[in-house]
Amino acid sequence: MPDNAVRDALARRWSRQLQDWAIPQEILAKTPESPWSFDPNGFRPLRDVPLNQTQLALVELLDRSPHRSVLDVGAGAGAAVLPIGSSIRSLLALDQNAEMLEVLALESEASPELLVETRVGDFFDLEPELGRFDVVTSQNVIYNISNLFGFLEGLLAHAEVGVVLELTLHHPHYGLNLLWEEFHQLERPTDPSATDVIEALTVLGVSPKVVIGPGLRRSMDPAQQIISTRRRLCLAPTEDRAIQAAIQAGRMLVNPTVTLICELAGA
Repeated sequence: MPDNAVRDALARRWSRQLQDWAIPQEILAKTPESPWSFDPNGFRPLRDVPLNQTQLALVELLDRSPHRSVLDVGAGAGAAVLPIGSSIRSLLALDQNAEMLEVLALESEASPELLVETRVGDFFDLEPELGRFDVVTSQNVIYNISNLFGFLEGLLAHAEVGVVLELTLHHPHYGLNLLWEEFHQLERPTDPSATDVIEALTVLGVSPKVVIGPGLRRSMDPAQQIISTRRRLCLAPTEDRAIQAAIQAGRMLVNPTVTLICELAGA
């Protein structure tokens, strides 16, 4: 199959499979809280723990970068890049959530030597105004993007040394699949996955280094985890004890973190 045909087929499959994750309207209509609400404080950077695989990959690329400039797409509250602030000279952080970027700006004050700029908006809208950066990174964003190839090409186009992507092996909501069956008798999808992103990068002529590690690390206490899970499942607070029991019974599916490191030719 010619490359264009492979690309088109993969792009259509990715978009279609993401649509399959939509929550049925009859469930959304009854939910007491939005399943997409969250507390930005739960995404603050963790500074007192060892660097994770994505951060180590970023540091390695930055050590070979002339300007140590970073573009973080979907930066959130800075959980990925602020803990490695000593390796970065300048950071442009993009996110659609202004509250997240406000937290990032406050957290960045702990690294006064780091030059930080934030911009609120969609990557595709902001991209025409972006320049070139030594390293481009994006963590746990790609499953929100229906235009897979447009997103990957955009990231690669703005990088001089390399691109580092972090995503879960399966869709971020995959871990709740058994709980959807338990509470709603609803079978959820299992695709797409990180293998689709790797395939797309290969079509673009990039062979990423793949590192697989534990799941996401966030500063979330057990009580907050129950609240977050309840919202994602579109349930009422009366179900909190049942959710806690399900979590303790190991009903959450394992969903490892995958880091894709794309070193660019000539870097």
